[in-house]
Amino acid sequence: MLKDEEWINIGLAITVPTAKVEELAKLLTPYAHELGWALSSQDGEEDKSQISIAPQNGRISPEELKANLEKIAGISFGILKDIVHLGDRDKALAEHMQGFSITSAILPDTKKEVFFLGHTVGFLWFNYELSKRLALEKEDLEFSKSVFLGHTAQEETKSFFANKKPEESDTLVKEHLEKMYGFKLD
Repeated sequence: MLKDEEWINIGLAITVPTAKVEELAKLLTPYAHELGWALSSQDGEEDKSQISIAPQNGRISPEELKANLEKIAGISFGILKDIVHLGDRDKALAEHMQGFSITSAILPDTKKEVFFLGHTVGFLWFNYELSKRLALEKEDLEFSKSVFLGHTAQEETKSFFANKKPEESDTLVKEHLEKMYGFKLD
């Protein structure tokens, strides 16, 4: 069953000056332990590094996401409040943003194009293949909506395009999504 399969890529990601990685890693260790996830860092460009807290294999199941989303999002907010804003809840709330994204990729093995839906809540990000979410909706619509913030994939995608300024709207992507998945996005 799709509910129990690990197909949601997830993690918390924080970009810091490379010189601060060791110090910040020590501060983030309790958060990683609370989630039972691994802490890692990767050097980037221009003296910046990314520290990540993620499951060992980088993925969780929809069942696990549903059971732990509040805890994971709370830890993301806790990092923003406690570490970035030194306990100032109001400043943290002002910067605590949520986002939604649509990306596509060509699978190297099959050369098939797939679309991914992505969500961010503060430092928390998760994404997944759109086709997996649609299959979960077909299998158990109410469960899927309970995992993905009360909406279907089509509703979220339609809202994403509706909230874009006309000059930002990617007509080609929209048409491609409608054709591939039978969405009605207007």
